Amino acid sequence: MAIVQNPITGRSRKAFGNAVFSESYGQNTLRTKPFRYRDAQTPAQLSVREKIRVLTRLISQCVPVINEAYAGTTRSSSPYSRIIGINFKNAYTGEPPVLDHTKVVFCEFNGSTVDKVVLTATPDHGVHVAWDPNTTNPDELASYLTFLVIKTETNEVLTLRSVAQRSAGTVDFTVPKTWVGSKTALHIVSTDSVNLLKGYPRMIIKFKAGVDASSIIQ
Repeated sequence: MAIVQNPITGRSRKAFGNAVFSESYGQNTLRTKPFRYRDAQTPAQLSVREKIRVLTRLISQCVPVINEAYAGTTRSSSPYSRIIGINFKNAYTGEPPVLDHTKVVFCEFNGSTVDKVVLTATPDHGVHVAWDPNTTNPDELASYLTFLVIKTETNEVLTLRSVAQRSAGTVDFTVPKTWVGSKTALHIVSTDSVNLLKGYPRMIIKFKAGVDASSIIQ
């Protein structure tokens, strides 16, 4: 793919003959169409496609939160593409590959977040979560946590925004009844008020609990 510098074409788009014009991250680009297309079906290629399919379903549900966390700081690719690549490389185990939810990440940032998180399934498809606020910063204590709760068998994501203040240390909520019998994974979105990003508290998204017997929805 080459950057178009032709003053005649300017910001050309769509196709012209074998050329396809488009705009990517503010740059005019030119690529050529493939002369031939082969839908190869080797075991390795099918494995790659399945891994991408699973990640696409999971991560596409979390794009709004991921975009908020990165706040436009990525340049060479979108946050979505970045997170797809990280998990494609690091979050699969075994053969055939299986997504390991304890290794899934939604953001690379490190900083102040909660600690000692315990997730326990309760009757009537309920969930109890307890944590140590792990901070004395008044702004962080007053901030609200967002939960990304995942049904690991199907990669369905439940986004719970402002579910509780960080200082609360505990919260109860319910998940859909269709989740009964499934393990869950919890990613907690917190804010770091000391390490700022574009002048605002940096968002930290960390896997904190679940994917064990106590997380099986009742």
